[in-house]
Amino acid sequence: MQTESHLDFEEQKQCGAILRSLSGESSAEIRDWQLFYKAVPYGALPPHVSLENLNQGWASKRGLLDGIALRLRYSDEALHHSLCPTGMIESFVFEVLEQIRTESICPQELKGAKQNIEGQFIAWAQHYMTTGGAESSIGMLLIALFMTAWMRLNAKEMPQLLQDMVEATRAGLAEDTGALLKQLKANRFCQEEYSIASLALAKMVSGLIEEEYRNVPSIRVKKKRLIDSLLQIEWVPHSKTEAAGRAASSPVSPHDKRLQLQKNLSQYIVFDRQYDIEIEAKKKIRPAQLAAYQTELSDEIKRRNIPWAKLTRLYKNLFSSPAQNGWQTTESEGLIDRRYLIRAATSPLSEPLFRHRIHTPETNAKISLLIDCSGSMKEQRLEIAVWIDSLVRILEQAKVQTEVLGYSTSTWQGGRPYKAWRRSGNNPNPGRLNERAHWIFKDFHTPWRKARAGISAILRSEIYAESIDGEALLWAAERLKKIDRGQAINKKLILFSDGCPMDRATIQANGEDYLKEHLLHSIAWCEQEPDIELWGCGIGHEMRSAFKRRLSWEIEGNQSAEILMNWAAEINRSKE
Repeated sequence: MQTESHLDFEEQKQCGAILRSLSGESSAEIRDWQLFYKAVPYGALPPHVSLENLNQGWASKRGLLDGIALRLRYSDEALHHSLCPTGMIESFVFEVLEQIRTESICPQELKGAKQNIEGQFIAWAQHYMTTGGAESSIGMLLIALFMTAWMRLNAKEMPQLLQDMVEATRAGLAEDTGALLKQLKANRFCQEEYSIASLALAKMVSGLIEEEYRNVPSIRVKKKRLIDSLLQIEWVPHSKTEAAGRAASSPVSPHDKRLQLQKNLSQYIVFDRQYDIEIEAKKKIRPAQLAAYQTELSDEIKRRNIPWAKLTRLYKNLFSSPAQNGWQTTESEGLIDRRYLIRAATSPLSEPLFRHRIHTPETNAKISLLIDCSGSMKEQRLEIAVWIDSLVRILEQAKVQTEVLGYSTSTWQGGRPYKAWRRSGNNPNPGRLNERAHWIFKDFHTPWRKARAGISAILRSEIYAESIDGEALLWAAERLKKIDRGQAINKKLILFSDGCPMDRATIQANGEDYLKEHLLHSIAWCEQEPDIELWGCGIGHEMRSAFKRRLSWEIEGNQSAEILMNWAAEINRSKE
């Protein structure tokens, strides 16, 4: 996993501030270089304003950010997604034309922003042409359409070389697109009316592409042309779940948001819970084997030469806050000590008559560590165990209580619930079909020394199977909430994982996104809980941006001390 540097973090904050300033949308932010809007990932952006372009030399940072900001400011996302077609080409054309519309209506008083976004579009078009994007028939058709629409709506000319390259294609499209392009310009201030023409253009382009292949009689030639004509832009159409998630993120009150999250979570069902287990992991291991695991873990930690005292001071300072612990009396300044009021009246200069409060640091925090015990984590289990054991030891010395939990499944590819579902007739959408396993490696009440055997159970390879992350996250969050409920305690829940939920039987029966969507809803639930702070450590690229707070994860090099110090710095940085 790549480490998210402090410089990178600060740059993302600055980019988010630019977006919020121009768009007026306080919820706009950038996490892991992905746009979030109303606490939901925005999804794919048109290619000339994709955040991936920020590391390209040809791109204008301000032009790209100004373009995104105008999109957030002038485009009704609910309306856009309700009208957006589902096909890849149709949705792509519809998306780019909507982006061109929002950029074309940039107010005249924002001259700098106008120049930025115009320069960015031209730079992207030049880059697209020079890197071979227009060498395919689809690529040339699309760039010709986009350039023509851009020039018509902005009343601007492209560089002559670009115009010459697409002139033949533009001329061939003129008869079919002329009236629609006029409608685009006439209705650019009305999104709903504008979408009528843009949908027609998207349908026309899709039809032209289909017609090209329909007229090729040879299957072999057809396949070759298809390969030669592939769209040279990565594009994934917006899913309906993204649109629903964005709409659900806009209730006006926290109460409404909580009700929506409850509704989303209630859509997740379980076919059969009777085989689920919640157990201390060490109870599933023979004592001799457990002792061998503990020895292996201890030897590996000794080999790392971890600076315990330095790290303990670091984490103690991180989780400590000043607390009043009495008074310091007979001081020369401060508050008057009422025991000496008579003396103050009769001889105010004879002795110190004042006092002040004594503030000493106190630690008031509890941390729950939740480990993904899926098959993909098995090769890393020793490294994970070293991190967890070391962190628990350091936190205990810093007076921070900890709990260590894990999750997986008892079997692969379903087990008994899956067989029962097959016997019942394979009814559609049965819900979760595996035997969930929740592991307790250490609870809050067990000190580190007594819990070491339980923590070493992380090394048992047999517990690593498939993963049902959403249920585990809610389970760990509920356990954390119950500890000292109602007290003002800093509670953190840290999920250690390297990817998305994966239970083959459940996914095959319910669809690819069933477990992922439940995890996203579970993350949203934890994020809105006022007494829990959720963190993600590792986290696969697909899920990483869903976590507002993240800890870096670098498996290579066995640099445990550096990892632990980085975590402290990242947690401290989140307070800023």
